Amino acid sequence: MNKFLKICSALLVFGLVACSSTPIVSADGETVQDIQSKLLGDMPMPGGARINNENSLILGSGDGWAGRVAIISAQNANETFTFFRDQFQKAGWTLVSSTKSKNSILVFIKKDRTATIEIEEGGFGGKANVMLTVAPRSTVRFLRYIRRN
Repeated sequence: MNKFLKICSALLVFGLVACSSTPIVSADGETVQDIQSKLLGDMPMPGGARINNENSLILGSGDGWAGRVAIISAQNANETFTFFRDQFQKAGWTLVSSTKSKNSILVFIKKDRTATIEIEEGGFGGKANVMLTVAPRSTVRFLRYIRRN
């Protein structure tokens, strides 16, 4: 239950950040970057990106989370594609597959996890919409994880 409350608090902070232009610090003195690091672990996010809480579902936290995160990138689709392709590899993820088009897809693996990044042109303002989906490579491990938490 304690983990659940922390995750809900972090999502609330993310929602407030989307409406704010100044850095937000939680009651424990954590910045949004600290919370993002705890939630998303070793997955770099583009500068100025915002998480769309309504379309996101995060199970767990840190380097073991699973689920999906809807992201509105501050950059266009080409810049966002390049960011994820380069920065995920620098963070130790292995690029397995990529398709670059109007709707681009990147697939990475790291240890026992798979990350799929879908990038589409956002239209208004040239921003890109991103859907980051992370799942364990083994369904058995995922079910054990869900039962533990």
